[in-house]
Formats: sequence, structure tokens, C-alpha cells
Amino acid sequence: MTPDEIRMLDNKYAILLIRGETPIIDEKFNTFKHKNFKYTEDGGHKPYFHGNINNAIATISKVDDNTKDIREFKIKNIKDYDILVDDEIDEYLENENK
Repeated sequence: MTPDEIRMLDNKYAILLIRGETPIIDEKFNTFKHKNFKYTEDGGHKPYFHGNINNAIATISKVDDNTKDIREFKIKNIKDYDILVDDEIDEYLENENK
């Protein structure tokens, strides 16, 4: 296409350029009509702040060497954290199962 033809292209089309491939002309996607648009800030949802500690969830996994059993537990709303050794994780898991 010549520059004049590109300038005259209907606004509902986009040209996708990928290195090593021929250009692709396709219709633009209307993000406002996507089913999950309501979860964006433009769709009225509260903004998401990356790294906010109130949204943090941790998962700790422990593999028992004897049985190859994987046990997991989740901690929600982490405000502070400690590094646990195997015995402390075992104790926590035992108390969780009671």
C-alpha cells in the first residue's frame, strides 16, 4: 500500500506489523464491549494498585520427603511476615488440621 492508501484506510481497520511477516489488516477490537470491561477503572471499577500489601496472599508448600506429600496453606491479608523453618511449618500445618 502507498502512504496515500494507508491514510485513506477506514478508521475501523488497523494494520498489524510483525517483523519478518507480511502486514495484516484487520478490524479494530472494541474494548468497551468486552465482557470484563466492567472490571477496569474506565468501566467503573476501583483502580488496582500493584504491590498493595492489603491484596497480598501467600502460599507456602512443603513436600514431605518420606511420602512425597505436598501440603499447602494460604495466608490472606499479610501485614508482616517471618521466614519459617521446616519444623515451624510442620507445627503450623498440624495446628491447622485440628
